[in-house]
Parts: sequence; structure tokens; C-alpha cells
Amino acid sequence: MDSLPMTMDRDSLQQLLGEIDTVLLDCDGVLWQGAQGMDLIPRANEVVSRLQAMGKNVFLITNNSTRTQDSYHEKCRSLGFNVDQDHILSAPYILAQYLKEIDFRKKVYVPEKVEGSLYNAVAQGTLGLDPNVGAVAVGFDRDFNYDKLLRATSYLANPECLFLATNTDKKYVVTGTRHHLPAAGILVNAIENASSRPPRVMGKPSLNMLYMLQARYNVQPEKTLIIGDTLDTDILLGNECGMWTVLVLSGVTTLQEARQLTTNQDPQKQKQVPLFYLQSVADILTLLDEPVSNQVSEQQ
Repeated sequence: MDSLPMTMDRDSLQQLLGEIDTVLLDCDGVLWQGAQGMDLIPRANEVVSRLQAMGKNVFLITNNSTRTQDSYHEKCRSLGFNVDQDHILSAPYILAQYLKEIDFRKKVYVPEKVEGSLYNAVAQGTLGLDPNVGAVAVGFDRDFNYDKLLRATSYLANPECLFLATNTDKKYVVTGTRHHLPAAGILVNAIENASSRPPRVMGKPSLNMLYMLQARYNVQPEKTLIIGDTLDTDILLGNECGMWTVLVLSGVTTLQEARQLTTNQDPQKQKQVPLFYLQSVADILTLLDEPVSNQVSEQQ
């Protein structure tokens, strides 16, 4: 038996598909890649269509906070994914649904620039804080600066003000280079440290996404497969919930990184070890379409 994560072959895939009725697919690094996220992973849209044709309930899940639901749906259609909008779950959407569920009726502050002298604004009480703001929501922000940090921290000085984060991903890898972009988690950490308050996180690996899937679609974790490229979000979420987990190597994680976790003594790191791995989500089609005769000849 392979060490974890195990190589997925045709038999293990067929067995897995017989166990599950729901598939959760991460997006960046799994279905598409590139600086703009518009480079389709080869045949990824075909994989989604094949799984749907097999009767699987397919959801696209993402921590990316730069798009609205409408925008994500439009992007998916342009890349050839035939997925209903309510089967696309982004971290900002989860955040909005959470506020609905708790009957939140105040304003939400999303960090914006403060004009004029910051010191004088604080000292003279002219920072312009809105008394109706009841939550600070933080996601990815390319224009994040000290002004925004100050205002967010000032709102969070009120212990009744909610601190919500779309996700805590630390980096976004620029495919094909040695570089990465600092992601939302860096900004969340800055506000957390400045305010001395931890956020309530909406995206993976938080269980909020699972709770919504259970409430709306009766999704059962033991019959659910999650496919992702990130150990501390996708795979951790799956293992925490008791889902089947598959790592694809088309994104941020290498096989070596995944296997190194098996010897890590930290229980939280152990929870990030996937069950199976694939080079790409397209390997699902390759395995499904592989002639049985090839399998037999290889075993002889």
C-alpha cells in the first residue's frame, strides 16, 4: 500500500465514485489558474460535465473574495462550466448568508481609505466612524493600507462589532514562476494583531460552508468528495468533516509537501494529509476512459 496520499488508479476511483454522491471542487489551481484566473486547466470543464452526467451533485467552492456570485457564474460559463449559480459557493457569499442567518441589521464596514491627517483624525475625534456599523468584513484587497487598518481597528474597539474574514489564505501562487501574491490572510492577520481580536472565518477550512450545504442540500460528509490543491484549506476542511479527500498537484502543493506531513507530530498538520492525489483533475477522465484490458495487462 502506498504511503499517504495514495496514487489514485482506475479501481480506487471507481470504488470512490460508488461511495459518494457529492463532489466539492476548489477553483484556483484545480479548475483554472493564471494571474487573472482565466487559464482553464485542460479538460477541467469536461470533468465537471462527466461527474454531473454520472449523477453527482457538483459544487464549486472558493475562498477567492474578488468576485460577486454573478461574476463567478459568468466566469464559469465563459470557461465552459455548466454549473448553476447556487452551486457556486464563494467565501464572500458564505459571509453574506451568515449575516442573514443571524438577522444582522446594521452596516458592514469594508476597509476604505481615510482622508487627511490620521493622527489628527484620531486625536480630534474626526475619524468619521459610523455609529451604525456593526461588523468589519475583510477579504483580499490590493489597495490595503494603513488608513484602512486604522479605521477597521477603530470599529473593532467596540466589542459588540463583529470581525468577519472571508478567508485566511496566506498566498496565491503565480503559476510558472517562483513568485506568489500575499493573499487575504495577511491582511486579516494585520487587523487581528492591531485590534487584538480574532476573526470569525467564513471560507475554507471553516465549517460554515459545510453547514450551508447540509441545510440547503442535505449533503452528507461521508458521501462527499472534496478535490483541492491546498492542504491547509481544502484538505483540512475535508478531513475535519469526514469527507473523502483528493489533492491535485496543478496548484500550490507538491507531493513532497503532502507526504512530509505524515511524519509531523502536530495533530493539526496530520489533519491536512489527503487520502489520494492526482497530477490534475483531468486524470479523472483518463482513468475513467482507460480500457479495462490495459489494466489487466499491467497487472500481469
